[in-house]
Amino acid sequence: MGPIIMRARHFLIPWTLLMACGDDASPADAGGSSSAAGTSTTDPSTSAATTDAPTTSASTGGEATTATTDPDGSSGGTPGGTPGCGLDVASGAGTVQIQVGPDTREYLLVIPDGYDPNTPTALVFAWHGRGGSGELARLYFQVEAASGGQAIMVYPDGLPLASMGGQTGWDLGAAGYDVDFFDAMVDQLSQGACIDLDRVFSTGHSFGGYMSNALGCFRPDVLRAIAPVAGGPPFGACQDGTVAAWLTHGTGDQVVPFSQGEQARDSLLGRNGCGDTTTDVDPSPCTSYDGCAEGTPVVWCPHEEPDLNGHGWPRFAGSAIWAFFDAQAPKP
Repeated sequence: MGPIIMRARHFLIPWTLLMACGDDASPADAGGSSSAAGTSTTDPSTSAATTDAPTTSASTGGEATTATTDPDGSSGGTPGGTPGCGLDVASGAGTVQIQVGPDTREYLLVIPDGYDPNTPTALVFAWHGRGGSGELARLYFQVEAASGGQAIMVYPDGLPLASMGGQTGWDLGAAGYDVDFFDAMVDQLSQGACIDLDRVFSTGHSFGGYMSNALGCFRPDVLRAIAPVAGGPPFGACQDGTVAAWLTHGTGDQVVPFSQGEQARDSLLGRNGCGDTTTDVDPSPCTSYDGCAEGTPVVWCPHEEPDLNGHGWPRFAGSAIWAFFDAQAPKP
């Protein structure tokens, strides 16, 4: 096949700067049905900004034309890469729109400085808490900064849920519209950027922690690892397959009970075939369970940080999550 010509805006629609918003950090309900804004379920919870956003240049949506070749007819030209390999994508942060069923969804996409369109790159999804937004999650997760430009970051925006008074949140059902949203984003990004499909990860806080646990349960064939913070277990039967997992939860969490984090951990321990003994790992207070199936470790980090009634984003989380993601080789 000859050269393929693609305008960047065909993939980034629109490629505009995301302006600051005034999300509050109030507690949440979890989703469970697959109907748009009327989800009803159980009770996860809140997100709160605690640090400055990582510094990243921003694209303003130019008309750059991109050319690449496709020597083997399978991708943009990079062996083992997605069809988007070889297509130029400007570095920076911008809003991307995508149609998912009847809804026009949005996510904040960050292409790192130094992104190489011919090198398959890790992809990290980061899910906000109740009432939050992708931009708010970016303010304090710190995984992006810890990655040092080694990952494409995706911060999805949840839909307003009627069961939560119109606050944003996630549908946690196996066939729910937010699992569809995840699938659509993976597909869109694979078509428009050079993604390493062996290194797709998910993290999230509170309600977003529940969402990461749900995706680890329902999409183990897509995700290599998850890192839920102050989240709870998935609801429903999991698909066959395993994911590596790093979990943290405040022992004194007054928003999402500590027992919910333990249930999420125990679900992963069972699916990954782990034993009962542990080994201390960095950073303290983390431990790694012994005997897990090859390539699917489970790391558990109960903490006592008091921020937000024990429900805050721990100070060690951002760097520890990226270190865990970065250490995961392709599954055997």
